[in-house]
Amino acid sequence: MIDFERSEPGPAVRDLVRLSDAWAGRDDLFEAFLAGYGRSLTAAEEARLVIDAALDSVSGIAYGAVHDDPELVERGRRTLARLRAEHRAALSPTGDAT
Repeated sequence: MIDFERSEPGPAVRDLVRLSDAWAGRDDLFEAFLAGYGRSLTAAEEARLVIDAALDSVSGIAYGAVHDDPELVERGRRTLARLRAEHRAALSPTGDAT
C-alpha cells in the first residue's frame, strides 16, 4: 500500500485524478484504461474528475512550492493548463471563450 494514511471515503473517480495525467493527450491510453475498468465514466464522474483534478493541482502546486518539489509543481501546472485548454475548447468551435 502507498499513502494509506491519506485514505478517506469518497467517490471511486477520485482515484483516477493522478492517473489521468498519464493518459492526457493519449486517447488510446484512456480507452485502454476504460476497457480494463469495464465501463465508461458517467457524465457525473467525468465532471467530478475535472473538479478533483483542479483541486489536486492547486494543492500540489502549494505543497510542492513549500516543500521544494518542482516535479509536483510542474504536474500541477501541467494539469491546470490541460484543464483550461479542454474547457476553452468546449466553449466554442474555435476554442475561444467568447
